[in-house]
Amino acid sequence: MRATLLFFILIANLAATSQEIIYSVPHREDNVDINFEIIGKVSGNFMVFKNSGNRHTLQVFNNNMVELRNDRLNFLSDRTLQVNFIAYPDFFYMIYQTQKGNILFCYYAQFNGAGEKMGDPVLLDTTKVGVFSENKIYSTAYSEDKNYILISKSRTDNNEVSYVTKRYSRTMQLIDSAKQIFRYNRRHDTYTDLQIDNKGTIIFAKEKMKGAREMINEASLITLPLGASQTLFTALNLNEKYIDELKIKIDNLNQDYILNSLYFTRISGNVEGLYSARLNDQLTETKASFIPFPDSVRAKFSNARYRSAFDDMFLRNMFLKKDGSFLVIGEDFSSQTSGSRWDRWDYMYGSPYPYDYYWYRPGYYNYYSPYRNYSRNVNTHFMYDNILIMDIDSNLLPRWTKLIFKNQSDDNNDSYLSYSTLNTGTEILFLFIEKGKNTQVVTCQGLSPDGSINRYATLKSREKGFQFMPRLAKQTGLKEIVMPVVYRSMISFAKVDFSKPAN
Repeated sequence: MRATLLFFILIANLAATSQEIIYSVPHREDNVDINFEIIGKVSGNFMVFKNSGNRHTLQVFNNNMVELRNDRLNFLSDRTLQVNFIAYPDFFYMIYQTQKGNILFCYYAQFNGAGEKMGDPVLLDTTKVGVFSENKIYSTAYSEDKNYILISKSRTDNNEVSYVTKRYSRTMQLIDSAKQIFRYNRRHDTYTDLQIDNKGTIIFAKEKMKGAREMINEASLITLPLGASQTLFTALNLNEKYIDELKIKIDNLNQDYILNSLYFTRISGNVEGLYSARLNDQLTETKASFIPFPDSVRAKFSNARYRSAFDDMFLRNMFLKKDGSFLVIGEDFSSQTSGSRWDRWDYMYGSPYPYDYYWYRPGYYNYYSPYRNYSRNVNTHFMYDNILIMDIDSNLLPRWTKLIFKNQSDDNNDSYLSYSTLNTGTEILFLFIEKGKNTQVVTCQGLSPDGSINRYATLKSREKGFQFMPRLAKQTGLKEIVMPVVYRSMISFAKVDFSKPAN
């Protein structure tokens, strides 16, 4: 009887995560050297932006991944420097930066659900730059409800950093424009990316170090409410400890700002645990907590290292809950280049990659090249290992800590490594390729609200030759993702529907 019950439980779990996979037909010119970004699902169609050299293309698929158009975007010049997208249910904006001579231009263009451009691009801002000046100065962010869009411009000059911020409505009507100037020492100070909440308040942080390549020993949250003329600085109490790069998450439902980082008790010491802070959006209430990683977890996370078990871990994701609690997810990552092992401090304070694939900050991602131009004369070995998940309650107290074990590595290419997540509302699915397994099979493990982890049927195609890149997948529905794949050295895309039986 017990065996029969276990059998039916297993079948139920497999059925809960059965999937249908539909592939798009690849283009011969879309080789693995292209850049791309999965924009999302608009009017029931999937939008993908691609770039190769001076060729910019918008590709549109219907719900069955049949290509509807693959149009070259001739209005984008070969000096287009940055492209960002904001997708709505029936249209999307492309916000891009281009350069002509010593002038930088920031435009936006609007597209409908068929991928057709609606009118001419609209100029948002211009800036004159010097020959040796930084030319990628514009950033885009948007609120969770997408009613506010933020275009910001940052420039550094001597001991100052200036921010020009423009807030727009969802119809791209200018709401306000402001300029703020802050003191800046490039050896000691860093400013995080700007975000915007559902009330239109701009949020970011200032981090301060005693010296270059040292840890953060001072930090402040900076806010600029809608209609205000001056920013507000709220100092964070670090309790004489040190932290890594701050990750900010806006909890619009509970009207809070949540900050997370790893903390240390001494300079160049080992990672001790998680630092969390919560501030209400009126900045009248602040909570903070230093949560040490449990010894039992430390022993399991890295078998070979105990004290330094978390020294190679990076915070990757954060999932908010209605009651004010949240999940924080970290991943063990390291690399070794031509015999020199990766050192955490080599990347202080910033990701070792040009874009942040994991931490959800609307507007702060860009298109991705699956095969980066690593030097052929330098060998880099990448290692993406275990995943740590912590459940933190609304009072910043830990409820449980779980691990997902994996061991991934590759040389000069990490496109098939790491993981992606799919939030179904009832659980979070983790998708990744296990070490030693071929890239045509994706492991699927589900995290339940109580912290239990279930191993489900693998994501596997009946068609041979498609290599999955899970980390670069984008969720496009409640139980639906679009995942890039490589087929005969060409980039293609697969829609995976977890609510349907395997095809």
